[in-house]
Amino acid sequence: MLDRQIFTDSHAKSILTTMNNLRKVNKLCDVILRVEGRDFPGHRIVLAACSDYFCAMFTNEMSEKDKQIIELHEISSSVMEVLLDFVYTETVNVSVENVQELLPAACLLQLTGVKQACCSFLEKQLDCTNCLGIKVFAEQHSCELLLAAAESFGLKHFEEVLMQEEYRNLPLEQVKSLIKSDELQVNSEEPVFSAVMTWVKYDSEKRKEYLAQLLQHVRLAMLSARFITDVVDDEPLIKRCHECRDLLDEAKKFHLRPDLRSTMVGPRMKSRIGTDDILVVMGGFGSHQNMVEVVEQYDPKCGEWKRLPNLTKRRRYVAAASLAGKVYVIGGYDGQSRLNTVECLDISADDPVWQTIAPMSHRRGLAGVCVYKGEIYVCGGFDGFTRHTSMECYNPHTNQWHILSGMAVGREGAGLVVAGDKIYGIGGYDGVNLLDSAEVYDPVKEEWSNIAPMSTRRSGAGVAVVNDLVYVCGGYDGTDHLASVESYNIHTGQWTAVTHMIVPRCYVGACVLRGKLFVVAGYDGNTLLNTVESYDPTTGKWELLDSAMKTQRCDAGVTVARKL
Repeated sequence: MLDRQIFTDSHAKSILTTMNNLRKVNKLCDVILRVEGRDFPGHRIVLAACSDYFCAMFTNEMSEKDKQIIELHEISSSVMEVLLDFVYTETVNVSVENVQELLPAACLLQLTGVKQACCSFLEKQLDCTNCLGIKVFAEQHSCELLLAAAESFGLKHFEEVLMQEEYRNLPLEQVKSLIKSDELQVNSEEPVFSAVMTWVKYDSEKRKEYLAQLLQHVRLAMLSARFITDVVDDEPLIKRCHECRDLLDEAKKFHLRPDLRSTMVGPRMKSRIGTDDILVVMGGFGSHQNMVEVVEQYDPKCGEWKRLPNLTKRRRYVAAASLAGKVYVIGGYDGQSRLNTVECLDISADDPVWQTIAPMSHRRGLAGVCVYKGEIYVCGGFDGFTRHTSMECYNPHTNQWHILSGMAVGREGAGLVVAGDKIYGIGGYDGVNLLDSAEVYDPVKEEWSNIAPMSTRRSGAGVAVVNDLVYVCGGYDGTDHLASVESYNIHTGQWTAVTHMIVPRCYVGACVLRGKLFVVAGYDGNTLLNTVESYDPTTGKWELLDSAMKTQRCDAGVTVARKL
Protein backbone atom coordinates (compact mmCIF):
# COMPACT_ATOMS: atom_id res chain seq x y z
CA MET A 1 0.00 0.00 0.00
CA LEU A 2 1.29 3.43 -0.88
CA ASP A 3 1.84 5.93 1.90
CA ARG A 4 -0.45 8.96 1.70
CA GLN A 5 1.03 12.40 2.26
CA ILE A 6 -0.82 14.74 4.60
CA PHE A 7 -0.67 18.48 3.98
CA THR A 8 -0.67 20.46 7.21
CA ASP A 9 -1.68 24.01 8.04
CA SER A 10 1.95 25.05 7.74
CA HIS A 11 1.81 24.23 4.04
CA ALA A 12 -1.24 26.49 3.51
CA LYS A 13 0.38 29.25 5.54
CA SER A 14 3.56 28.96 3.54
CA ILE A 15 1.62 29.41 0.30
CA LEU A 16 -0.24 32.45 1.67
CA THR A 17 2.98 34.00 2.94
CA THR A 18 4.61 33.61 -0.45
CA MET A 19 1.58 35.08 -2.24
CA ASN A 20 1.50 38.00 0.21
CA ASN A 21 5.16 38.72 -0.47
CA LEU A 22 4.43 38.64 -4.24
CA ARG A 23 1.47 41.00 -3.70
CA LYS A 24 3.61 43.53 -1.87
CA VAL A 25 6.04 43.75 -4.82
CA ASN A 26 3.20 43.53 -7.37
CA LYS A 27 4.38 40.23 -8.89
CA LEU A 28 1.97 37.80 -10.60
CA CYS A 29 -0.94 40.02 -9.54
CA ASP A 30 -3.90 40.04 -11.90
CA VAL A 31 -6.11 42.78 -10.44
CA ILE A 32 -5.78 46.21 -8.85
CA LEU A 33 -8.27 47.47 -6.25
CA ARG A 34 -8.40 51.26 -6.35
CA VAL A 35 -9.61 52.92 -3.15
CA GLU A 36 -9.58 56.70 -2.64
CA GLY A 37 -7.08 56.99 -5.51
CA ARG A 38 -4.70 54.46 -3.96
CA ASP A 39 -3.92 51.20 -5.81
CA PHE A 40 -3.81 47.80 -4.08
CA PRO A 41 -2.48 44.92 -6.27
CA GLY A 42 -3.95 41.49 -5.62
CA HIS A 43 -4.70 37.99 -6.91
CA ARG A 44 -8.23 37.23 -8.03
CA ILE A 45 -8.07 33.62 -6.86
CA VAL A 46 -7.04 34.63 -3.31
CA LEU A 47 -9.70 37.35 -3.07
CA ALA A 48 -12.40 35.03 -4.41
CA ALA A 49 -11.44 32.23 -2.02
CA CYS A 50 -11.69 34.53 1.01
CA SER A 51 -14.68 36.70 0.11
CA ASP A 52 -18.08 35.79 -1.37
CA TYR A 53 -18.26 39.39 -2.60
CA PHE A 54 -15.15 39.00 -4.76
CA CYS A 55 -16.07 35.44 -5.72
CA ALA A 56 -19.35 36.66 -7.19
CA MET A 57 -17.59 39.59 -8.88
CA PHE A 58 -14.98 37.44 -10.61
CA THR A 59 -17.06 34.38 -11.49
CA ASN A 60 -20.38 35.88 -12.58
CA GLU A 61 -21.11 38.01 -15.61
CA MET A 62 -20.46 41.30 -13.81
CA SER A 63 -18.86 44.30 -15.48
CA GLU A 64 -15.85 44.08 -13.16
CA LYS A 65 -15.15 40.44 -14.09
CA ASP A 66 -12.42 41.14 -16.63
CA LYS A 67 -11.36 44.63 -15.54
CA GLN A 68 -7.75 45.11 -14.58
CA ILE A 69 -8.57 48.01 -12.23
CA ILE A 70 -11.64 47.87 -9.96
CA GLU A 71 -12.71 50.94 -8.00
CA LEU A 72 -14.26 50.32 -4.59
CA HIS A 73 -16.36 52.90 -2.79
CA GLU A 74 -17.65 53.24 0.79
CA ILE A 75 -14.27 52.02 2.11
CA SER A 76 -11.28 54.08 3.18
CA SER A 77 -7.82 53.22 1.91
CA SER A 78 -6.51 52.65 5.45
CA VAL A 79 -9.27 50.11 6.12
CA MET A 80 -8.68 48.44 2.74
CA GLU A 81 -5.06 47.90 3.73
CA VAL A 82 -6.13 46.18 6.95
CA LEU A 83 -8.63 43.99 5.10
CA LEU A 84 -6.08 42.86 2.48
CA ASP A 85 -3.61 42.02 5.21
CA PHE A 86 -6.27 39.77 6.71
CA VAL A 87 -7.00 38.10 3.36
CA TYR A 88 -3.36 37.12 2.97
CA THR A 89 -2.33 36.58 6.62
CA GLU A 90 -5.51 35.59 8.51
CA THR A 91 -4.72 38.20 11.14
CA VAL A 92 -6.40 41.51 11.83
CA ASN A 93 -5.72 44.21 14.40
CA VAL A 94 -9.01 45.64 15.66
CA SER A 95 -8.87 48.78 17.78
CA VAL A 96 -11.17 51.42 19.21
CA GLU A 97 -9.96 53.74 16.46
CA ASN A 98 -10.76 51.49 13.48
CA VAL A 99 -13.60 49.17 14.52
CA GLN A 100 -16.44 51.48 13.44
CA GLU A 101 -15.01 51.63 9.90
CA LEU A 102 -13.69 48.09 9.81
CA LEU A 103 -16.93 46.27 10.64
CA PRO A 104 -19.09 47.89 7.90
CA ALA A 105 -16.31 47.32 5.35
CA ALA A 106 -15.98 43.67 6.39
CA CYS A 107 -19.76 43.28 6.02
CA LEU A 108 -19.67 44.91 2.56
CA LEU A 109 -16.88 42.65 1.30
CA GLN A 110 -18.30 39.64 3.17
CA LEU A 111 -15.10 38.95 5.07
CA THR A 112 -16.59 36.80 7.83
CA GLY A 113 -13.37 36.46 9.83
CA VAL A 114 -12.93 40.23 10.15
CA LYS A 115 -16.59 40.67 11.05
CA GLN A 116 -16.26 38.08 13.82
CA ALA A 117 -13.07 39.71 15.11
CA CYS A 118 -14.79 43.11 15.25
CA CYS A 119 -17.80 41.66 17.05
CA SER A 120 -15.61 39.89 19.61
CA PHE A 121 -13.69 43.12 20.20
CA LEU A 122 -16.87 45.18 20.69
CA GLU A 123 -18.37 42.58 23.01
CA LYS A 124 -15.36 42.94 25.30
CA GLN A 125 -15.79 46.73 25.26
CA LEU A 126 -19.42 46.63 26.45
CA ASP A 127 -20.20 48.85 29.42
CA CYS A 128 -23.09 50.97 30.71
CA THR A 129 -22.05 53.98 28.62
CA ASN A 130 -21.98 52.28 25.22
CA CYS A 131 -24.11 49.10 25.22
CA LEU A 132 -27.15 50.81 23.68
CA GLY A 133 -25.08 52.31 20.85
CA ILE A 134 -23.31 49.02 20.20
CA LYS A 135 -26.71 47.29 20.08
CA VAL A 136 -27.88 49.69 17.35
CA PHE A 137 -24.56 49.31 15.50
CA ALA A 138 -24.84 45.50 15.65
CA GLU A 139 -28.42 45.61 14.41
CA GLN A 140 -27.46 47.80 11.44
CA HIS A 141 -24.83 45.29 10.33
CA SER A 142 -26.71 42.06 11.12
CA CYS A 143 -24.26 40.98 13.83
CA GLU A 144 -26.64 38.69 15.68
CA LEU A 145 -24.32 37.48 18.44
CA LEU A 146 -23.09 40.99 19.22
CA LEU A 147 -26.66 42.27 19.15
CA ALA A 148 -27.71 39.61 21.66
CA ALA A 149 -24.73 40.37 23.92
CA ALA A 150 -25.37 44.14 23.87
CA GLU A 151 -29.08 43.66 24.49
CA SER A 152 -28.42 41.25 27.36
CA PHE A 153 -25.92 43.68 28.91
CA GLY A 154 -28.41 46.56 28.74
CA LEU A 155 -31.17 44.48 30.33
CA LYS A 156 -28.90 43.22 33.10
CA HIS A 157 -27.46 46.64 33.97
CA PHE A 158 -30.60 48.64 33.25
CA GLU A 159 -30.48 50.83 36.35
CA GLU A 160 -26.94 52.01 35.53
CA VAL A 161 -27.67 52.32 31.79
CA LEU A 162 -30.63 54.68 32.26
CA MET A 163 -28.35 57.18 34.01
CA GLN A 164 -26.15 57.57 30.92
CA GLU A 165 -26.39 60.26 28.24
CA GLU A 166 -26.65 57.52 25.62
CA TYR A 167 -30.00 56.42 27.06
CA ARG A 168 -31.45 59.94 27.13
CA ASN A 169 -30.64 60.35 23.43
CA LEU A 170 -32.25 57.08 22.31
CA PRO A 171 -35.03 57.28 19.71
CA LEU A 172 -38.55 56.43 20.88
CA GLU A 173 -38.67 52.93 19.42
CA GLN A 174 -35.41 51.95 21.09
CA VAL A 175 -36.67 53.16 24.48
CA LYS A 176 -39.91 51.26 23.95
CA SER A 177 -38.05 48.08 23.03
CA LEU A 178 -35.94 48.34 26.17
CA ILE A 179 -38.62 49.02 28.77
CA LYS A 180 -41.18 46.53 27.50
CA SER A 181 -38.82 43.56 27.65
CA ASP A 182 -39.91 40.79 29.98
CA GLU A 183 -36.21 40.06 30.53
CA LEU A 184 -35.45 43.45 32.13
CA GLN A 185 -33.51 42.79 35.33
CA VAL A 186 -34.89 45.05 38.04
CA ASN A 187 -35.76 44.43 41.68
CA SER A 188 -38.94 46.48 41.32
CA GLU A 189 -40.81 48.42 38.67
CA GLU A 190 -39.73 51.79 40.15
CA PRO A 191 -36.59 52.23 37.99
CA VAL A 192 -38.63 51.44 34.86
CA PHE A 193 -41.08 54.23 35.70
CA SER A 194 -38.14 56.54 36.46
CA ALA A 195 -36.54 55.61 33.12
CA VAL A 196 -39.66 56.69 31.21
CA MET A 197 -39.92 59.99 33.05
CA THR A 198 -36.17 60.67 32.64
CA TRP A 199 -36.36 60.17 28.87
CA VAL A 200 -39.51 62.25 28.43
CA LYS A 201 -38.31 65.13 30.61
CA TYR A 202 -34.96 65.30 28.79
CA ASP A 203 -36.84 67.05 25.97
CA SER A 204 -40.26 67.54 27.51
CA GLU A 205 -41.86 69.71 24.82
CA LYS A 206 -41.13 67.22 22.04
CA ARG A 207 -41.45 64.01 23.99
CA LYS A 208 -44.43 64.48 26.32
CA GLU A 209 -46.79 63.32 23.57
CA TYR A 210 -45.13 59.87 23.76
CA LEU A 211 -45.59 59.46 27.53
CA ALA A 212 -48.74 57.32 27.30
CA GLN A 213 -47.13 55.07 24.65
CA LEU A 214 -44.23 54.39 26.98
CA LEU A 215 -46.22 54.21 30.20
CA GLN A 216 -48.30 51.32 28.86
CA HIS A 217 -45.12 49.23 28.95
CA VAL A 218 -44.46 50.08 32.62
CA ARG A 219 -46.06 47.52 34.91
CA LEU A 220 -47.70 50.09 37.15
CA ALA A 221 -49.68 47.47 39.06
CA MET A 222 -46.39 45.96 40.23
CA LEU A 223 -45.43 49.25 41.93
CA SER A 224 -46.16 49.52 45.64
CA ALA A 225 -49.34 51.33 46.61
CA ARG A 226 -47.23 53.93 48.40
CA PHE A 227 -45.11 54.65 45.31
CA ILE A 228 -48.27 54.98 43.20
CA THR A 229 -49.91 57.46 45.57
CA ASP A 230 -46.80 59.39 46.62
CA VAL A 231 -44.89 59.56 43.32
CA VAL A 232 -46.90 58.56 40.24
CA ASP A 233 -50.07 60.34 41.34
CA ASP A 234 -48.15 63.58 41.86
CA GLU A 235 -46.43 63.63 38.45
CA PRO A 236 -47.75 66.73 36.57
CA LEU A 237 -47.26 65.21 33.09
CA ILE A 238 -49.41 62.23 34.10
CA LYS A 239 -52.09 64.44 35.63
CA ARG A 240 -52.48 66.26 32.31
CA CYS A 241 -52.83 63.08 30.20
CA HIS A 242 -56.13 61.16 30.10
CA GLU A 243 -54.53 57.96 28.74
CA CYS A 244 -51.91 58.03 31.49
CA ARG A 245 -54.57 58.49 34.16
CA ASP A 246 -56.46 55.50 32.78
CA LEU A 247 -53.33 53.36 33.13
CA LEU A 248 -52.86 54.66 36.67
CA ASP A 249 -56.49 53.86 37.56
CA GLU A 250 -55.94 50.31 36.34
CA ALA A 251 -52.98 49.94 38.72
CA LYS A 252 -54.97 51.37 41.64
CA LYS A 253 -57.79 48.92 40.93
CA PHE A 254 -55.27 46.08 41.09
CA HIS A 255 -54.29 47.14 44.62
CA LEU A 256 -57.76 48.10 45.88
CA ARG A 257 -59.65 45.08 44.54
CA PRO A 258 -57.65 41.88 45.12
CA ASP A 259 -60.82 39.91 44.33
CA LEU A 260 -60.65 41.15 40.71
CA ARG A 261 -56.99 40.43 40.06
CA SER A 262 -57.68 37.09 38.42
CA THR A 263 -59.64 38.92 35.70
CA MET A 264 -56.90 41.51 35.10
CA VAL A 265 -54.62 39.84 32.59
CA GLY A 266 -51.83 40.94 30.28
CA PRO A 267 -48.14 41.86 30.57
CA ARG A 268 -48.84 44.89 32.79
CA MET A 269 -50.17 42.54 35.48
CA LYS A 270 -47.07 40.32 35.60
CA SER A 271 -43.69 40.78 37.22
CA ARG A 272 -40.72 40.69 34.89
CA ILE A 273 -38.91 37.37 34.66
CA GLY A 274 -35.52 38.53 33.44
CA THR A 275 -33.68 38.65 36.73
CA ASP A 276 -30.80 36.29 37.39
CA ASP A 277 -32.23 35.62 40.86
CA ILE A 278 -31.78 32.14 42.23
CA LEU A 279 -33.34 30.45 45.24
CA VAL A 280 -30.80 29.15 47.76
CA VAL A 281 -31.60 26.64 50.51
CA MET A 282 -28.98 25.82 53.14
CA GLY A 283 -28.67 23.51 56.12
CA GLY A 284 -31.64 22.36 58.17
CA PHE A 285 -32.94 19.16 59.75
CA GLY A 286 -33.00 16.15 57.43
CA SER A 287 -34.05 12.53 57.27
CA HIS A 288 -33.01 10.04 60.00
CA GLN A 289 -32.90 13.04 62.39
CA ASN A 290 -29.65 14.23 60.87
CA MET A 291 -28.64 17.84 60.57
CA VAL A 292 -27.84 18.92 57.04
CA GLU A 293 -24.81 20.67 55.54
CA VAL A 294 -26.14 20.51 51.97
CA VAL A 295 -26.73 23.77 50.06
CA GLU A 296 -28.93 23.71 46.95
CA GLN A 297 -29.86 26.40 44.44
CA TYR A 298 -32.89 26.60 42.16
CA ASP A 299 -32.63 28.52 38.88
CA PRO A 300 -36.12 29.47 37.62
CA LYS A 301 -34.79 30.08 34.09
CA CYS A 302 -34.03 26.41 33.56
CA GLY A 303 -36.23 24.99 36.33
CA GLU A 304 -33.35 22.94 37.77
CA TRP A 305 -31.76 22.39 41.18
CA LYS A 306 -27.97 22.32 41.55
CA ARG A 307 -25.54 21.95 44.43
CA LEU A 308 -23.51 24.76 45.92
CA PRO A 309 -20.56 24.12 48.28
CA ASN A 310 -21.64 22.48 51.55
CA LEU A 311 -21.73 24.46 54.78
CA THR A 312 -18.58 24.09 56.85
CA LYS A 313 -20.60 22.30 59.52
CA ARG A 314 -24.02 20.65 59.76
CA ARG A 315 -26.61 22.90 61.36
CA ARG A 316 -30.34 23.41 61.76
CA TYR A 317 -32.44 26.35 63.01
CA VAL A 318 -30.41 28.55 60.66
CA ALA A 319 -31.33 31.95 59.25
CA ALA A 320 -30.27 33.08 55.76
CA ALA A 321 -29.86 36.34 53.89
CA SER A 322 -28.41 37.57 50.62
CA LEU A 323 -26.62 40.82 49.92
CA ALA A 324 -24.47 42.07 47.01
CA GLY A 325 -24.00 38.70 45.32
CA LYS A 326 -23.29 36.83 48.57
CA VAL A 327 -25.44 34.49 50.65
CA TYR A 328 -25.12 34.40 54.43
CA VAL A 329 -25.84 31.55 56.85
CA ILE A 330 -26.55 32.97 60.29
CA GLY A 331 -26.56 31.25 63.68
CA GLY A 332 -28.38 27.94 64.14
CA TYR A 333 -27.74 24.80 66.16
CA ASP A 334 -24.92 22.32 65.55
CA GLY A 335 -26.22 19.52 67.80
CA GLN A 336 -24.43 20.79 70.90
CA SER A 337 -25.12 24.51 71.20
CA ARG A 338 -26.78 27.47 69.58
CA LEU A 339 -24.40 29.47 67.41
CA ASN A 340 -23.45 33.09 66.95
CA THR A 341 -21.23 32.32 63.96
CA VAL A 342 -21.91 33.77 60.52
CA GLU A 343 -20.47 32.69 57.17
CA CYS A 344 -20.90 33.95 53.63
CA LEU A 345 -20.53 32.50 50.14
CA ASP A 346 -19.84 34.59 47.05
CA ILE A 347 -22.07 32.85 44.49
CA SER A 348 -20.65 35.07 41.72
CA ALA A 349 -17.15 33.64 42.19
CA ASP A 350 -15.80 31.00 39.81
CA ASP A 351 -14.89 28.76 42.73
CA PRO A 352 -17.01 29.91 45.71
CA VAL A 353 -15.82 29.07 49.22
CA TRP A 354 -17.59 29.70 52.53
CA GLN A 355 -15.84 32.40 54.56
CA THR A 356 -16.28 33.25 58.24
CA ILE A 357 -17.18 36.85 59.08
CA ALA A 358 -17.68 38.66 62.40
CA PRO A 359 -19.91 36.71 64.83
CA MET A 360 -23.15 38.09 66.23
CA SER A 361 -23.32 39.47 69.74
CA HIS A 362 -25.75 36.70 70.75
CA ARG A 363 -26.14 33.03 69.99
CA ARG A 364 -29.34 32.59 68.01
CA GLY A 365 -31.27 29.61 66.69
CA LEU A 366 -34.48 30.15 64.70
CA ALA A 367 -33.86 33.89 64.53
CA GLY A 368 -35.61 36.20 62.10
CA VAL A 369 -33.48 37.89 59.44
CA CYS A 370 -33.98 40.53 56.76
CA VAL A 371 -31.94 42.98 54.68
CA TYR A 372 -32.62 46.71 54.98
CA LYS A 373 -30.68 49.44 53.16
CA GLY A 374 -27.62 47.30 52.52
CA GLU A 375 -27.33 45.85 56.03
CA ILE A 376 -28.43 42.53 57.58
CA TYR A 377 -30.83 42.68 60.54
CA VAL A 378 -31.21 39.68 62.86
CA CYS A 379 -33.80 39.58 65.61
CA GLY A 380 -35.05 37.18 68.28
CA GLY A 381 -34.07 33.52 68.33
CA PHE A 382 -33.16 31.12 71.15
CA ASP A 383 -29.69 30.81 72.71
CA GLY A 384 -30.44 27.61 74.68
CA PHE A 385 -31.68 29.51 77.72
CA THR A 386 -33.47 32.67 76.57
CA ARG A 387 -35.77 33.75 73.76
CA HIS A 388 -34.23 37.02 72.67
CA THR A 389 -36.03 40.30 72.24
CA SER A 390 -32.85 41.93 70.92
CA MET A 391 -32.08 42.90 67.33
CA GLU A 392 -28.64 43.45 65.87
CA CYS A 393 -27.43 44.76 62.53
CA TYR A 394 -24.43 43.80 60.36
CA ASN A 395 -22.56 46.27 58.17
CA PRO A 396 -20.70 44.33 55.42
CA HIS A 397 -18.33 47.26 54.76
CA THR A 398 -17.01 47.39 58.33
CA ASN A 399 -17.61 43.69 59.15
CA GLN A 400 -19.21 44.75 62.43
CA TRP A 401 -22.46 44.04 64.30
CA HIS A 402 -24.21 46.55 66.55
CA ILE A 403 -27.19 46.11 68.87
CA LEU A 404 -30.49 47.91 68.21
CA SER A 405 -33.71 48.34 70.18
CA GLY A 406 -35.39 45.10 71.16
CA MET A 407 -38.95 43.84 70.70
CA ALA A 408 -41.49 43.77 73.50
CA VAL A 409 -41.66 39.97 73.34
CA GLY A 410 -38.92 37.38 72.97
CA ARG A 411 -39.55 35.41 69.79
CA GLU A 412 -38.10 32.13 68.51
CA GLY A 413 -39.26 30.96 65.09
CA ALA A 414 -40.68 34.36 64.11
CA GLY A 415 -40.59 35.98 60.68
CA LEU A 416 -38.68 39.20 60.06
CA VAL A 417 -39.39 41.18 56.88
CA VAL A 418 -39.10 44.68 55.42
CA ALA A 419 -42.24 46.36 54.06
CA GLY A 420 -42.92 50.05 53.44
CA ASP A 421 -39.56 51.13 54.90
CA LYS A 422 -40.23 49.40 58.21
CA ILE A 423 -39.32 46.03 59.72
CA TYR A 424 -41.97 43.58 60.91
CA GLY A 425 -41.47 40.77 63.45
CA ILE A 426 -44.33 38.25 63.28
CA GLY A 427 -45.44 35.27 65.36
CA GLY A 428 -43.04 32.78 66.93
CA TYR A 429 -42.72 31.17 70.36
CA ASP A 430 -41.85 33.01 73.59
CA GLY A 431 -40.97 29.91 75.65
CA VAL A 432 -44.49 29.52 77.03
CA ASN A 433 -46.93 30.42 74.28
CA LEU A 434 -47.12 30.16 70.53
CA LEU A 435 -47.76 33.71 69.35
CA ASP A 436 -50.28 35.43 67.12
CA SER A 437 -48.83 38.83 67.95
CA ALA A 438 -46.66 40.97 65.69
CA GLU A 439 -44.54 44.10 66.04
CA VAL A 440 -43.18 46.75 63.70
CA TYR A 441 -39.83 48.57 63.97
CA ASP A 442 -39.38 52.14 62.76
CA PRO A 443 -35.68 52.55 61.80
CA VAL A 444 -35.94 56.35 61.98
CA LYS A 445 -37.37 56.45 65.50
CA GLU A 446 -35.54 53.25 66.49
CA GLU A 447 -38.72 52.05 68.19
CA TRP A 448 -40.90 48.93 68.12
CA SER A 449 -44.70 49.08 68.37
CA ASN A 450 -47.46 46.48 68.26
CA ILE A 451 -49.68 45.85 65.24
CA ALA A 452 -52.90 43.87 64.96
CA PRO A 453 -52.47 40.18 65.82
CA MET A 454 -52.87 37.37 63.27
CA SER A 455 -55.99 35.24 63.23
CA THR A 456 -53.89 32.19 64.09
CA ARG A 457 -50.98 31.52 66.42
CA ARG A 458 -47.96 30.56 64.31
CA SER A 459 -44.38 29.55 64.99
CA GLY A 460 -42.05 28.35 62.24
CA ALA A 461 -44.13 30.01 59.52
CA GLY A 462 -42.68 31.26 56.25
CA VAL A 463 -42.93 35.05 55.95
CA ALA A 464 -42.34 37.19 52.85
CA VAL A 465 -43.58 40.43 51.25
CA VAL A 466 -45.22 40.97 47.85
CA ASN A 467 -46.64 44.37 46.82
CA ASP A 468 -46.71 45.73 50.39
CA LEU A 469 -48.59 42.67 51.64
CA VAL A 470 -46.87 40.60 54.32
CA TYR A 471 -47.70 36.93 53.73
CA VAL A 472 -47.45 34.45 56.62
CA CYS A 473 -47.55 30.86 55.42
CA GLY A 474 -48.12 27.72 57.46
CA GLY A 475 -46.32 27.15 60.77
CA TYR A 476 -47.45 25.33 63.91
CA ASP A 477 -50.28 26.51 66.18
CA GLY A 478 -49.71 24.06 69.07
CA THR A 479 -52.06 21.46 67.63
CA ASP A 480 -51.77 21.38 63.85
CA HIS A 481 -49.14 21.81 61.19
CA LEU A 482 -50.79 24.50 59.10
CA ALA A 483 -51.54 24.93 55.41
CA SER A 484 -53.36 28.20 56.06
CA VAL A 485 -51.99 31.55 54.90
CA GLU A 486 -52.85 35.12 55.87
CA SER A 487 -51.62 38.49 54.70
CA TYR A 488 -51.18 41.84 56.43
CA ASN A 489 -51.81 45.08 54.54
CA ILE A 490 -49.32 47.63 55.90
CA HIS A 491 -51.53 50.52 54.77
CA THR A 492 -54.85 49.38 56.26
CA GLY A 493 -53.37 47.48 59.21
CA GLN A 494 -55.67 44.51 58.54
CA TRP A 495 -55.09 40.78 58.21
CA THR A 496 -56.86 38.83 55.44
CA ALA A 497 -57.16 35.09 54.84
CA VAL A 498 -55.36 33.85 51.71
CA THR A 499 -55.80 30.63 49.74
CA HIS A 500 -54.34 27.66 51.65
CA MET A 501 -51.11 26.07 50.49
CA ILE A 502 -51.38 22.69 48.82
CA VAL A 503 -49.33 21.03 51.58
CA PRO A 504 -49.21 21.86 55.33
CA ARG A 505 -45.75 23.22 56.19
CA CYS A 506 -44.08 24.03 59.49
CA TYR A 507 -40.49 25.30 59.90
CA VAL A 508 -40.81 26.39 56.29
CA GLY A 509 -38.87 29.02 54.37
CA ALA A 510 -40.59 31.70 52.30
CA CYS A 511 -39.26 34.16 49.73
CA VAL A 512 -40.24 36.10 46.61
CA LEU A 513 -38.95 35.03 43.20
CA ARG A 514 -40.07 36.57 39.90
CA GLY A 515 -42.96 38.31 41.61
CA LYS A 516 -44.35 35.11 43.11
CA LEU A 517 -44.38 33.91 46.70
CA PHE A 518 -42.40 30.67 47.18
CA VAL A 519 -42.58 28.34 50.18
CA VAL A 520 -39.75 25.85 50.50
CA ALA A 521 -39.47 22.47 52.23
CA GLY A 522 -40.71 22.16 55.87
CA TYR A 523 -42.53 19.48 57.84
CA ASP A 524 -46.17 18.48 57.25
CA GLY A 525 -46.68 16.66 60.56
CA ASN A 526 -45.63 13.29 59.17
CA THR A 527 -42.89 13.83 56.59
CA LEU A 528 -39.98 16.12 55.94
CA LEU A 529 -40.54 17.87 52.62
CA ASN A 530 -38.36 18.55 49.60
CA THR A 531 -41.13 20.18 47.57
CA VAL A 532 -41.63 23.84 46.73
CA GLU A 533 -44.87 25.59 45.87
CA SER A 534 -45.48 29.08 44.53
CA TYR A 535 -48.35 31.52 44.93
CA ASP A 536 -49.32 33.98 42.20
CA PRO A 537 -50.90 37.07 43.81
CA THR A 538 -52.62 37.95 40.53
CA THR A 539 -54.54 34.67 40.33
CA GLY A 540 -54.68 33.73 44.01
CA LYS A 541 -53.54 30.18 43.22
CA TRP A 542 -50.79 27.89 44.53
CA GLU A 543 -48.95 25.36 42.39
CA LEU A 544 -46.24 22.83 43.12
CA LEU A 545 -42.95 23.16 41.26
CA ASP A 546 -42.27 20.28 38.90
CA SER A 547 -38.74 20.05 40.23
CA ALA A 548 -38.02 19.13 43.87
CA MET A 549 -34.87 19.44 45.94
CA LYS A 550 -32.67 16.40 46.42
CA THR A 551 -32.74 16.84 50.20
CA GLN A 552 -35.84 16.59 52.40
CA ARG A 553 -35.55 19.11 55.22
CA CYS A 554 -37.09 21.65 57.57
CA ASP A 555 -35.48 24.41 59.71
CA ALA A 556 -33.43 25.41 56.65
CA GLY A 557 -32.17 28.84 55.70
CA VAL A 558 -33.91 30.13 52.57
CA THR A 559 -33.01 33.23 50.58
CA VAL A 560 -33.10 34.66 47.06
CA ALA A 561 -29.77 35.84 45.66
CA ARG A 562 -28.49 37.37 42.46
CA LYS A 563 -25.15 36.75 40.81
CA LEU A 564 -23.26 39.94 40.05
